[in-house]
Amino acid sequence: MGRTVSAFWRKEGPTWLVLMATFLCWSGLVIFHDIIPWYALMILGGLVTALHASLVHESVHCLRSAPGLDMKVPAWVRSVLFFLPIGIWYPYYMYVSSHTAHHRDAHLTDPDRDPESFYYRAEDWQQLSPVMKMIMIANQTFTGRMVLGPFIVLARLLSYEIQAFKVRKNKVIGTWLVHLAGLAVLFAGVSGWAGMPWWQYIVFFAYPGLMFSLIRSFIEHRSGEEPAHRTAIVETGRFFSLLFLNNNLHVVHHRHPAMKWYEIPAYYRQHRQDIADDNNGFIFQGYGKVVRRYLFKPAFPPVLNND
Repeated sequence: MGRTVSAFWRKEGPTWLVLMATFLCWSGLVIFHDIIPWYALMILGGLVTALHASLVHESVHCLRSAPGLDMKVPAWVRSVLFFLPIGIWYPYYMYVSSHTAHHRDAHLTDPDRDPESFYYRAEDWQQLSPVMKMIMIANQTFTGRMVLGPFIVLARLLSYEIQAFKVRKNKVIGTWLVHLAGLAVLFAGVSGWAGMPWWQYIVFFAYPGLMFSLIRSFIEHRSGEEPAHRTAIVETGRFFSLLFLNNNLHVVHHRHPAMKWYEIPAYYRQHRQDIADDNNGFIFQGYGKVVRRYLFKPAFPPVLNND
């Protein structure tokens, strides 16, 4: 048993260490929010919330078992770990369902089949009002994604759940009841115990956390005829690699969704040229270059070109 636990810790240890550090930092920021300057709290609160979102993503794919070992992480453990919705917006099991659908690579960017798509079919695009077209084109710039993106994401979340409710009424209700219970516990601690007003938590944690997460997803996918050409690589430094748990090397994640976050860089280094050939050179040398190139310029037209 001791050997099994030790081996399990070697496999899962890095994730659990980051998880514990994230909760520790988050707790410290909430408890001492009164003595932290608002601008620092917004940056640090946003970063810790974005890191938690990366851990939520990791749990969908990897926080299940250690390969080659008999030990598994029971589903209820993941439920307990992510019962507290630090990021506020997404019910955990709704995200599990929608992100699983996103990983059907043949349908990447398809607005009817990929819940994370920002694209439109040509016929649907023509039916949009001029104002909505301007908004969605602006959303394809980095500035627009940071300013408008959170509102667009939340509007699409609501639309997705309304459609899901029509098909799976009881499941959607159950998912949201659990989420609301988590929010009640969250604000009982944040506001009732630590004394931070709910609106401050949204301003200093939830909203900037979503913004930081959108830095990663901004350039992750593009429309294209070949599914292999639709997923990007952003070669970045240690800070963003940790913040996004190496999900910036997004092709690797889509090739091997169950690969643990700390195993991704070595795989990428070993297969870099093959990946560059496979995704048609859809590679960026850091997020700084992405920002400079697309600060006010649309990265891609928001209309599918892979029909």
